[in-house]
Amino acid sequence: MTEKDMYSFEPVPAIPTDTTEEEDERPSDTAIMVGCGAIGMCIGGPFLALLTALGGRWSADKKNPFGESTRSIGRITASAGKRARDEHLWCKMKAAATSLFKRNNKCDCQSCNNQASCNAN
Repeated sequence: MTEKDMYSFEPVPAIPTDTTEEEDERPSDTAIMVGCGAIGMCIGGPFLALLTALGGRWSADKKNPFGESTRSIGRITASAGKRARDEHLWCKMKAAATSLFKRNNKCDCQSCNNQASCNAN
């Protein structure tokens, strides 16, 4: 028996990829524009922020690596926005800024209904 008889070189079928998951995870246009605009603002100021926000929105529909990177920036931004909403970040920032000018640290935020986690202590 030779080595050729012991090994088989038959092709293995490929695992089919499902592209419907990728389309379901497409972030909103707002998340894409905010994420790309924030990156542009950090790099080059307000003009580049406007340019990258509009360019990011345009490239999000493209099926190339540039479009995929733009969609991933949108996913990151949408995830950060959801997390900030879950943590009542706006209320906490508002309470922290108000506490600089007031003596009491009670939250007057309507969206939090004065929860204990809303106080900026």
